[in-house]
Amino acid sequence: MKQTLKSTVAILLLTLSANAYDATKAQEFNAFYSHMTQKVCADSKLFVKANDVMKMLREKKPFTMLDVRTPGEAAVVSLSGENAVNVPLNVLFEKENLDKLPTDKPIVIVCHSGTRATLAAIGLKRLGFKKVHVIKGGLVALAKANNPKNAPLK
Repeated sequence: MKQTLKSTVAILLLTLSANAYDATKAQEFNAFYSHMTQKVCADSKLFVKANDVMKMLREKKPFTMLDVRTPGEAAVVSLSGENAVNVPLNVLFEKENLDKLPTDKPIVIVCHSGTRATLAAIGLKRLGFKKVHVIKGGLVALAKANNPKNAPLK
């Protein structure tokens, strides 16, 4: 009896580890990522320079700036303005938060350095959002680009 139980558990464990990932999802990811060479990523239109975002703000271009930092980070340094939205990455893909995002104008995503923003952008693009961009260098680059020459006019 004990031997049969041990054998059954061993077979179950082997079966579970053999199916440890979703093969269909793996194929989808392969199709999505397989063309992403270093050159393709470097030439990507996904990233936008902080100076260009400052120009968009100055010229009052229609876009949404999506801040995916945590509430704690946003409490220290927050983005303001009618086009700024803070939705932390960990809750971004909940329906009520996705419904806050426009589908008819660009979304410029920012976090501290750009890593979380890139993850958010990839997810949003996979969901069908077309005009998604990431500020290259994140909030750090945006702060450096905020100077009298680039600052939005009041």
